[in-house]
Amino acid sequence: MSSSDALKRDLHRSSPDGSRIHQRPRLEDYPLHTSEKLRFADTDCNGHISNAVFAVCCQSARMELLHDPRRIPIPVNAQFVIVRLEIDFLGEMYWPGQVVIGSRCDHVGRSSLLMTQALFVDGRCSANARSTVVLMDRVTRRAAPLPPETALALSGFCALPNVNGAVHSHSPGQEE
Repeated sequence: MSSSDALKRDLHRSSPDGSRIHQRPRLEDYPLHTSEKLRFADTDCNGHISNAVFAVCCQSARMELLHDPRRIPIPVNAQFVIVRLEIDFLGEMYWPGQVVIGSRCDHVGRSSLLMTQALFVDGRCSANARSTVVLMDRVTRRAAPLPPETALALSGFCALPNVNGAVHSHSPGQEE
């Protein structure tokens, strides 16, 4: 089962009577938290935050993790590029306000990673997103293998299931 399938399963569990239980992500399931101010300019003609701003918030949080050499070391001749983004809109966001973006890596592959993020306003999850990010060689413009130290650093931002199957966050330096 892919990480994306696992996330969908976690969000839409069936109860014993067969009805659907919708479980929203929790901020504590994400090791990295990034805050963004919601601006008046972010609103659309409906008076809520535009859907494009949801993607910008995800990008800001992704960049905070992937472009910080103290957290994730990458070769000088490489950069991370996004190749896929999916957003599930779960609720509206309004100005004025603050959004907290939770981020984690759900899978680290040979040259790519699957990142999961959730956007929270006042503790309520407004959206969740999944993105595939690839390490690209700046010269060849092709995917490049993740160096072992990069893969190890990324895996430190993965969420791990605990004994009863629930997900808990793991970040570098945290005891198992």
